[in-house]
Amino acid sequence: MSTTQNEKCKGKHFTWSKPMSHMLLEILAEEAFKGNKPSSTFRAESFVKVATEISQKFNVQCEPKHVDNHLKTVKKEWGIITKLKNKSGFGWDDCLNMITVSKDVYDEEVKAHPNHGKYLNKKLDMYEAMTIVV
Repeated sequence: MSTTQNEKCKGKHFTWSKPMSHMLLEILAEEAFKGNKPSSTFRAESFVKVATEISQKFNVQCEPKHVDNHLKTVKKEWGIITKLKNKSGFGWDDCLNMITVSKDVYDEEVKAHPNHGKYLNKKLDMYEAMTIVV
């Protein structure tokens, strides 16, 4: 299998690049608008559609289970974003889709939770699609 950009397939582990994640969210947002998300989850054919399109566009072997697993990761990220937005001392910029904090609050949060830095004072690219999908 050839690899493009930073997509890899290590054994049974599927690695998602940022463009692949964006495509997943865009397709699932379309699927939600079409009514293929009848409750809190998507229909199986939506995962098949995402897997097929990602496999073709990025020349990888993406399967519906990879889509399902990555959606769980996206939901965890959404949980962190939601929690941070509602914390005392944290702001929200609607125009930029960005959680805003002062340097002191940022330093304190990143010291306690190093992975939270990627959500603070940075535009959340796929925020709109995430609101629909998650």
